[in-house]
Amino acid sequence: MQTIRIHTNFTGTQKHVEEYDLDDLLSEQKRQRLRLLWTDPQAFNPAHTIELATVAAVESLARISDVLKAKGEDPEETAHFLIRVMFTLFAEDVGLLPEATFGRLLGAAKKHPEDFPEMCRELFGAMKVGRTTMQGRIPYINGGVFEATHAPALDLKAINLLHDASKRNWSQIDPTIFGTLFELVIDPGKRWQLGAHYTPLADILDVVEPVVFRPLREEWETVRSEIQPLLHDIEKNRAASGDLFTQQAATETLTGEVVGRLSAFQQRLAGVTVMDPAMGSGNFLYVTLRLLLDLELEVRETVRAVTLDLLPAPQVSPAQLLGMEVNPYAHEIAGMVLHIGYLQWMREHGEKREVSPVLRSLPGLTHCDAVMDGEEARPWPAAEFITGNPPFLGYSPMREQLGGGYVDRLRRAYAGKVPGQSDFVCYFFEQARENVEQGRTRRVGLIATNSISMGENARVLERITQTGSIFAAWPDRAWIQSGAAVRTAIVMFDGGEEQDRALLHHEGDERDPKRRVTVRTEVNTLHADLRSGPDLRSATALRSNAGRSFIGVIPGSKHFLLTKQDAQNIRNLPNPDGRDNSAVIRPFKVGKDVNGHDAERFIIDFSGLSAEEAAAYDQPMSIVRTLVKPQKDKMNRDINRRNWWRFNEERPGMRQAIKALSRFIVTSIVSEHRFFVFLGADVVPGNKLAVIASESYLDFGILNSRPHVLWAERKGSTHGVAGTSPTPPAPASRRSPSQTRTGPGAGHRTGRPAPGSHACPPAEQTGRTWQTPDHDRHLQPAGSVPKHRHRRDHRHSCAGPRP
Repeated sequence: MQTIRIHTNFTGTQKHVEEYDLDDLLSEQKRQRLRLLWTDPQAFNPAHTIELATVAAVESLARISDVLKAKGEDPEETAHFLIRVMFTLFAEDVGLLPEATFGRLLGAAKKHPEDFPEMCRELFGAMKVGRTTMQGRIPYINGGVFEATHAPALDLKAINLLHDASKRNWSQIDPTIFGTLFELVIDPGKRWQLGAHYTPLADILDVVEPVVFRPLREEWETVRSEIQPLLHDIEKNRAASGDLFTQQAATETLTGEVVGRLSAFQQRLAGVTVMDPAMGSGNFLYVTLRLLLDLELEVRETVRAVTLDLLPAPQVSPAQLLGMEVNPYAHEIAGMVLHIGYLQWMREHGEKREVSPVLRSLPGLTHCDAVMDGEEARPWPAAEFITGNPPFLGYSPMREQLGGGYVDRLRRAYAGKVPGQSDFVCYFFEQARENVEQGRTRRVGLIATNSISMGENARVLERITQTGSIFAAWPDRAWIQSGAAVRTAIVMFDGGEEQDRALLHHEGDERDPKRRVTVRTEVNTLHADLRSGPDLRSATALRSNAGRSFIGVIPGSKHFLLTKQDAQNIRNLPNPDGRDNSAVIRPFKVGKDVNGHDAERFIIDFSGLSAEEAAAYDQPMSIVRTLVKPQKDKMNRDINRRNWWRFNEERPGMRQAIKALSRFIVTSIVSEHRFFVFLGADVVPGNKLAVIASESYLDFGILNSRPHVLWAERKGSTHGVAGTSPTPPAPASRRSPSQTRTGPGAGHRTGRPAPGSHACPPAEQTGRTWQTPDHDRHLQPAGSVPKHRHRRDHRHSCAGPRP
């Protein structure tokens, strides 16, 4: 033995090889490194080192970008230049370019900075068409990246920054990290997110593996089982003695049949198409590409073992991947991520790739709006599988971020398919559903906030269950979005072909792939609320309850509110016509007040009064005119500007329903526990309270009864940042046989929950939210924080029919 090679194969990482010869054993440092192979194998995990190196490389480009922007360079030209530089550095380090090609260019530019643009144009021009230069042979790269060869003028400071960046090892950058971070560098609108976390690879695999690769691996196992008897006969013939010519002929016939079946399956893999309709910087597609190449490699290695010949050439390529992206920067980066990921995989596996151009065009990656094409819904192309993470954009922020005109066109284009109050992600679900229904797509896996299973949003899931079926779902899990963990759902569906159904959740620290365990619970069916068992969404509201449940008022300005002392003082002030200010100054309650933290606030309430009538209350009107009107004047809704002295939402229906009552029942929308209380008839309830128009102790008792509370929680769901599963997982000691675990420590479980997990959610983590079915659109007024960004976990429940 002359050489020691350590090949890493850690889950979710690029493969890495460390090589030592016998002389290296003379070095104490290298002996200690080799010792870690037995004492600490994780020391060889390249993930941490690659992550740090990638982040550092991106930061280098960020500094150069800042210099160019400070000089007033065009942001788009800067973006294209940085993309060309990044690929040049990568190509240099993987041997596509002669050694130190760009490094020598930068060394010369340090002496004569004025020559930098022309030298870059010459190098980029050579990479555009392929050319032999004084530095050696420059391959034909292009792929659209080097269609333009422009380079900006750089001063010595910027050239030094670029020269320092060129010294890094760009061959080992991780595209799953690089794509996201680089997008933040070159997109001016996202620079504030530069500290954001990229989506962990383990989370992407939880979508891609079951949707795309589970069925492909089942096909592969079928092929292997079919050729197994033939392989046995081949081995038997090779080992047998006798008529060599006859045996060789029989072996060649069997070998040809086996190779034919294997080649057919390799062609099958090369024909797989996968689309991400909101691909961003291409992370989902990159992971899919590597897994396709890995599976194809198994097939190719089987061919080599059968033929005792060379490994067949790979046929899987980035051209099989489809994507849509509205952001031009992200679209361009996605193509680069796929190219780099493909070349890295080829290099890691020793594949010699003598093709020209090095970068092929990727027509499947489209720069477009995925859901709209002018005034119409955009039809999606055929793709066997669809996976992705569409934008997390709630109903209320859509107008602010997408524009009112766009939202109006969107609603019209999808009328009758997607309810008008739905979140933006619902349109992606509907398009994917339509592709499945029309036979253009086989399986889908999409991520949304977990509100996808609530209220109007869930109607798109109902349509999915009507034309196909949901075969697996994560109803509630943590997901990294713009540096924060939000509560999400993963929904996987098809046309009804998949017979297995499963609900999934994590136990342990769900945000850390190393400290969590995946629990899979087999179920018979999955409904639109992403639950099994009875379909509670099919329950109809009781007619006797119609018009009895409401959401409280939305004042529209905090300046309507008064402290207890201020309210008392103003109440005692006289008015010219002798009116009592107490008529318009009333107690005001919100959810926190009901939950035990009563702020004892009051509110100026001119509901139903004209401006002239309100002006009769001198001091209250003076406060509203001075403090509230300037805010109302800036509001988008015309009615709020015109009626500036009144609440944005006065709830006349609620007021009429409780008008004759001496008291009414409320429950806090956000609450740690579900309970109901009485409020006096003079109290004005805020929009964080659900109001039940009843003064009856019977109704009060029914609402607080255990059966009704269980019904409310079963109808509910969770969302927010610190959420837990809507239905807490059963403790390990009493889990059913249909529940299985995967993940670190899954084989070492005892009867107790894992550290950091709970059979029931801890009180400090969980809040529950009451939601009335007819008024849920008022839960999130314009300008409020989107539901998925609430700082606490919430549980929605609907005041529907009682069990």
